[in-house]
Order: sequence, then C-alpha cells, then structure tokens
Amino acid sequence: MNNKLIGTIAILTLFLAGCSNGSQVASVKSFIGGTDSIEFDFVEGSPPSEVFDQGNFPFDVTLNLENKGEFDVVKDKINVTLKGFFPPDFDNPGTTKNPDENLDRSFIDSDGKTVPGTVTFLTFPGFNFKGALPANNEFTVRAELCYLYGFTGQSDVCILDDLTEKKDDVCIVNEKKSAETSSSPVQIENFEESVAGTDKIAFNFEVVHRGTGAISKRASGCDDEQVNKDKVFLQIESGIPGLTCSGIAEGNATSGFTTLFGGKRLIRCTQDTTSQEAQGKDFEKKITIKGDFDYKAHKQRNLLVKHTSS
Repeated sequence: MNNKLIGTIAILTLFLAGCSNGSQVASVKSFIGGTDSIEFDFVEGSPPSEVFDQGNFPFDVTLNLENKGEFDVVKDKINVTLKGFFPPDFDNPGTTKNPDENLDRSFIDSDGKTVPGTVTFLTFPGFNFKGALPANNEFTVRAELCYLYGFTGQSDVCILDDLTEKKDDVCIVNEKKSAETSSSPVQIENFEESVAGTDKIAFNFEVVHRGTGAISKRASGCDDEQVNKDKVFLQIESGIPGLTCSGIAEGNATSGFTTLFGGKRLIRCTQDTTSQEAQGKDFEKKITIKGDFDYKAHKQRNLLVKHTSS
C-alpha cells in the first residue's frame, strides 16, 4: 500500500469521525429504567464501630441519602427513624428526622445524558452512653426510611378504523408490546394488546414489585396493617374517551388503588374507538400509567459499647 493511499484513508477516517461527533443523535430512550429509588447507608465511622460507656465517647449517627430513581421526593414525604436501642441509654438523642432538602429525581435530559438525583446527608447528633456497663455490650442501630415514591410507565397501542379487516395497516393490534417504566421498585411489565370487538381494543399489563423494600398505601406512613399492605395507586390515561379498567378500587374507571398479590397484579383495560377523536383513523396511541406508594427500607449497623475500667 503506497503512502498516497494511506494518507487518503487517514483523512477519510478523520472526516467520518468528525461528522459523527458533530451530528450525534439524542437518545430516544424515555427513562433511565431499573429498580432504583432512594439509596442510603450509614456514613463510615458514624456511628463508630466502638465507643466507651460512662459518657466518655459522644458521637453522631449520619446517613447518606441519594435519589437514584426517577421520582421526586419532597423532604416532608420522607421520614427517617433510628431503632434497635433504648434512647435513654444513649442520653436520649433525637431518633426521627426529615431531610433538610428535597430529593430530586435523576433523569435523562434532552441530549440523552443522565442527570443524577440529589445527594444529601442527615445527621442525628447527641449520642453518648452515660451508664456504666459491667462488661462490653453490642447494640444495634437500625435506620428505617419511609417515603412516598412512584413511577411512570408507557406503551403504544394500535387503533384502527376497521379492527376486523386484515390489510396493510400502519400498526398491529394483536401482539405483545414493549413497555418502558421510569426507575422505581415498581415496574410495568407484560403489556399486551388485542381486539375486543368491532370498535373496541383491549390491553392488559402487570404491575410488578421488583424492589427489596415493603409497599404500603400512600399516606399510610408505611403502616404494616393488612388494610394498607401492598397497595399501589394507579392512574391510566389514553387521551381518548371510552377507557375503562378493572383490577383497581377506591377510585373510578381509570384510577384507584390496586393490591399486589405475590408481588404483582394484572390490570385489564378496554378502549372504545367510536369517539370522534378516533373514528376514521389508523394510528398508534401512547398509554401512560402512573403510580405511587409508600415505601419502607432499612439498613443497620452493630455498635460495641466497651465498659470503662474503674
């Protein structure tokens, strides 16, 4: 290969690379996706692994909180409680707090870049074991979070002017559809559409819990009573009149609470296509599914209190 040919190839390579960098197409991905929500843990050394009794070792307990999901959490809607020990043993420190700032969601911006969510720290000061122990004793410090979280899911359905005639249509009705859900412990899965009549389509999907925490009815304060357990509020929208759904209660035809059984629930909907907005048209329409719930999670550390020799 002569030098002239090598030079030409090099120039073409640089030209193509430059065109590629200068004309990047923004990501068409709607959501980051996944099952993340509020990630948290104890800051290293707070609490320390070991302290001493008789008031000889004051310390704080600090948590690092980060919103890695795609739902905004208002500071008044997240409650952090420390448990596992008797507060008077540690000079009655405060054991319940809210963060000092809102935990804004992470998201994909208009250029397709992922913008991280809010990171904040929450400190419980004033710990000090004032009593005298006869021997070393290990305690548990458990941080429990209860917060309002939610998700947005979406998929496309096919609406045709004539649902019974097979022709070269712009879309297909009878098939499984892809569904996207924002990052949340609860996801929308197994979205499927079918013909339900001459002027009616049907679609169904599953609401699935993929996280490791516990779901409760929103505004329940993560109450574990059976009446509030595993309840998710849903709102289903098509933008076309004549949508009705089953599998939800305490609401109306398209919004209300659903209860998950074994971590999931099937929701069935029918869409009438005789409205003025839909008549005489063949098109795809976005179905939007929004939901929210109270979510409870915890982390814990062991704390060794050593007795002071007298």
